[in-house]
Amino acid sequence: MIHLLGSCLIILSAVFASASALLYGVRFPWWRHSDGWHLFSYMAVIGVALMLWAGRVIGTGQVRAVPEAGVWPFLRLAVFVAITIVLGWRFLIIVKAWREQRHEPDEKQEVS
Repeated sequence: MIHLLGSCLIILSAVFASASALLYGVRFPWWRHSDGWHLFSYMAVIGVALMLWAGRVIGTGQVRAVPEAGVWPFLRLAVFVAITIVLGWRFLIIVKAWREQRHEPDEKQEVS
């Protein structure tokens, strides 16, 4: 059960990381500043790395694999609980910022 939950969290982490990078890349002008370039690149690299891991977990059947003995499954679970929470949090921050940006009045229209 611990192994299955850990595998599911790897997949969910990959989804959150990739969705965050995609939304940020499409909806925000990240290319205008070096900080934006760094943030987008960082999110994209994390998303790709986690997608590769999730693809391997799914593609090789490791989702249902017999768990390893010892402490490894519990460490993996603890780490991916934290990763999933943080990446989900980042995704919510980006969605909130995007919604706020959509509802702000256009600055060009205010200057009259």
